[in-house]
Amino acid sequence: MAQASKKILNTSIDKAFKILDCFSDEEVELGVTEIANKVGTNKSTMYRLLATMETLNVIQQNPENDKYRLGLKLFELGNKVSIHRNFIAKAHPFMEELVETAGETAHLAIYKDQQVFYLDKVEGKHGLQINSQIGSYKPLYCTGMGKVMLAFAVDNFEELIHNETLAKKTPNTIINKEKLIKEIRQIKQQGFALNMEESEIGLICVAVPILSDKGKFIAAISTSGPSARFNENEINTYTNDLKNTAHQIRGLFKSL
Repeated sequence: MAQASKKILNTSIDKAFKILDCFSDEEVELGVTEIANKVGTNKSTMYRLLATMETLNVIQQNPENDKYRLGLKLFELGNKVSIHRNFIAKAHPFMEELVETAGETAHLAIYKDQQVFYLDKVEGKHGLQINSQIGSYKPLYCTGMGKVMLAFAVDNFEELIHNETLAKKTPNTIINKEKLIKEIRQIKQQGFALNMEESEIGLICVAVPILSDKGKFIAAISTSGPSARFNENEINTYTNDLKNTAHQIRGLFKSL
């Protein structure tokens, strides 16, 4: 039964995208019969699909002629893509400056789907290969930027942690939920997070949040390098470099 439902869902998504493809600069508005013929389905099924898509504001119906057109939700999503691309392009030079200063690999990420989502990466000067890719996801609980997101992006991080399965990535991964909650509280106070070989042996990460003028979480940035080069006595230096970059990137939102 579960497999059948999944198949129906996939078919519905496929038809929804076929509906969107029906519209063009020449055919801005289409009737239900026209859309059903283009997609290759019956009118009753098409009515149900269009009703759902209209509720989501993906499709809009013109009350004057009952024809359908693309909805404002698509425009909103398109703008989000443009904003992210513009943000990354403008933030990248500051990330490069951070690498020049700190010498280690820098990452920029946002909070998405209760995970760390990587937007940008600038390789460090030492040629260390770090297992991270732009457009990929990583868990919150065992990464520096993830801990920053728990502290500054999640309204009720304690509830999220209690509901999360904490798998041990390395011997240093914190899987005790109360211990992790205590650390997140400390991160909220100190304004930075450390990942001490918790996601990958031999890798240390220092991360800070990028906050708006009103204190709203925007993104997180980090520097990552091998544990052999990490000096606990220089944590203030690491965090000051990161906070300076965060301040520069925060200023971009006034021009985006």
